[in-house]
Amino acid sequence: MFRRQKAATPPPEPESTFRRQMNNIVETQLTRFPFLVQMRALWRQLQDERESWPILLPVLLILFIGFYRSERAKVRALIRDIQD
Repeated sequence: MFRRQKAATPPPEPESTFRRQMNNIVETQLTRFPFLVQMRALWRQLQDERESWPILLPVLLILFIGFYRSERAKVRALIRDIQD
């Protein structure tokens, strides 16, 4: 006749930013291979740092260009050595 109402369960607490970042870092370290899994974890880490994108992305671009040029110079030097 009378039904007892179920007690409302409290909503789960949202995961803190620090904990989410740590989980992403651990996932990145644990999943060394395959490449796509790493890219997914890296994308999640970048999403966590979205507020810092105006600073972070130009810095990453500058680092990428610097490393690319140095590696490319090494490859060109190796090719020159092989041709000589």
